[in-house]
Amino acid sequence: MEPVATTDLTFRKLCLERFILAILYSIALQYLLVTVFLLFVNVDLLHPITWLTSTVGLLVSPLTWLRSVPLATALTAHGFVLARMYLLESRYYPTLFAQLKRSIMQRFVVLCTAGSVGCLTAWFYTRFLRADYRQLVLMDDSNHDQQTVLNERFVYLFVSGLFAGCYFFARGQHTLGGIEWSPVPLSKWTQFRDSFCSIFIDSIRRSFVPSFVYLSFYYTVSVLLRSRIATLFGIIRLKEISTVYSFYCTATDIRLLLYTWLVFALILTNMNLMLGLFRIFLNERQEFSIQIGVFHQQTKGSDPPLAAALAYRQIPIVQQMAAEDLATIAQTHWCSRRKQLYELTVPGGHPNNWRQVCDTCLKLIREFTNELTVSIGGIELKPPPPMVLTGGRLRPTTSMDRERLLRQQYNQNFGIRSLSTPTLSSTSSRESGQQSAGPLDLLKIDNLSLPTILSRVPGYQLFFVESKTAKSYYLLSVQSQLVASITQSLTALACCSLEEDQYGVVQDDLPSIVHALLELKKVVDKIGAINLDVKRIDRNYIALKGAVKRSLYRFTQSFAPYLNDLVIEPEDLQALQPFLRYNV
Repeated sequence: MEPVATTDLTFRKLCLERFILAILYSIALQYLLVTVFLLFVNVDLLHPITWLTSTVGLLVSPLTWLRSVPLATALTAHGFVLARMYLLESRYYPTLFAQLKRSIMQRFVVLCTAGSVGCLTAWFYTRFLRADYRQLVLMDDSNHDQQTVLNERFVYLFVSGLFAGCYFFARGQHTLGGIEWSPVPLSKWTQFRDSFCSIFIDSIRRSFVPSFVYLSFYYTVSVLLRSRIATLFGIIRLKEISTVYSFYCTATDIRLLLYTWLVFALILTNMNLMLGLFRIFLNERQEFSIQIGVFHQQTKGSDPPLAAALAYRQIPIVQQMAAEDLATIAQTHWCSRRKQLYELTVPGGHPNNWRQVCDTCLKLIREFTNELTVSIGGIELKPPPPMVLTGGRLRPTTSMDRERLLRQQYNQNFGIRSLSTPTLSSTSSRESGQQSAGPLDLLKIDNLSLPTILSRVPGYQLFFVESKTAKSYYLLSVQSQLVASITQSLTALACCSLEEDQYGVVQDDLPSIVHALLELKKVVDKIGAINLDVKRIDRNYIALKGAVKRSLYRFTQSFAPYLNDLVIEPEDLQALQPFLRYNV
């Protein structure tokens, strides 16, 4: 076995290289966004040559590059903070309080870095505007005595960057740390082109409403902090003493509102592009090594083994990369790497390549099956649906109503009382019992335990008590995608062995593969019979259920003539009969 430290270092280095490339590309894209901003701000359709030459002159100016250093530093810090969230091990937290306790500090750091990127982006863009929009203080000579006054237009634009960064965090914090793997492999340029166009257009459209929300937010803040901001700088005074009039001047400045809307759009584009670049570089296919000898040791710079990557839980992205690589090996027609799985290792002639990959996949499937079985053990069954006929619900007919009325009249004539009707004495005794039990109930309330009292507090159950379905939701939302991919890949490898496995290394593991698939199918079928709101995890649940069924159908279709020759348990053979009848 390989040393744990070497394997951990290899996988972390693999992810770190992709994160660094994503951050560098994100910094380089700032100059493309600055070009868009300059073309919009300095638009001059009557003199297009001057318009373009002035824009290019500003871009290549050393002062522009120097001013971009703080923004590039903030982007780098924000990128590494996001990268750390992607590198976190996926863990289950039974309560919402435990989850918030674990992630609140990380979310706070992301909020700080997002706000700093927004502020520095707004400051960087204001450097290309006129003096009455880019300077913090202005000289006011309206009263024939020059005094420095606070430039509230610059403050408005600067604070809009902070607001845009916080808005990005509040709107997309649930997607941080998550990766959606593309079923169709595309080139990085194709993914970037599609994502850039969609992100830029979507940011322009979505920044319109938040820019006006920020207008009301700024008015609220200016009422409370406007005078304090002026006194913070000592001799600087406010140009307009009235807060309402100052807000009116800001709200009617069309140029300022346009600048704010454009800054909002570019900041949202900037932040979303970094996430998009992370997904593009992490979605890149990684080929892991397959051939493993008896005396194999991983050297520096060599490819990490596939079996070790599948079993590596510290970084979920590595497991997903390995699952995607295994799916590529299993689905590619006449793949040379698939033949390496079926080869015998030297020395000894043992199937170490296949053995390690198969054992790792079966272990992951069995662990997921056992955890999912335990998680749904205490959930109630669904109530039976009401009986419904073709014309609607089952309702009593006229003959049934007539029979019930005749029975009631007969009982009243002969003094027969229904057992379901309480008597007067029992009712009075119950009322007296309730009246006498009043002080006892108050005494019991006084002697209630602290957990019982806390359970009656609104919100206590939500934050501090584990739900019966919490573990099931976690397994289906976090681990089901990995298990579904491994299940289909392992079945495909087993089916391809009929034509490509020259040494029969897969034959001994076929009963174990069938048993693991059938056990997983039993658990997945139970989820539909319990009171579990699968709408919250509907996508993952349906994908897992479909993957298991497709795997069983494919297995029975390929091995139907040889099932009696395989050493399969009688229960498993009986469970495969519906799939066999379908194939026939």
